[in-house]
Amino acid sequence: MQHRKSTLEEIEKTLQSIDGISRADMPPFFYTRLQAKLDNTSSSNNFWMVITRPAVSLVTLSLLVILNIAAITYFIKSPKKSGQLESSGIQTFAQEYDLTVSSVYNDKTTK
Repeated sequence: MQHRKSTLEEIEKTLQSIDGISRADMPPFFYTRLQAKLDNTSSSNNFWMVITRPAVSLVTLSLLVILNIAAITYFIKSPKKSGQLESSGIQTFAQEYDLTVSSVYNDKTTK
């Protein structure tokens, strides 16, 4: 019971200490300075405002579609080298950097 009484006394002391608190005074022109800072931070958002415009988004999307179509047509029309195995790229890389590549598999298929 003593513990509960001391806890209640501490709570009462804490509540009494709040009685002397007064409202904080703001320095002069605080609101105008705060408003100016808020206006300056919104100017950094102008970049995002321009990017998110529908016209800019549509142009960017159109450009990406055109580039994808051009890349696909380029790879479709490029001549395919028959007889060249994919491992030849690895062998060329190995020759350029003086690495040795040993293959366990036979490149020629036997029927």
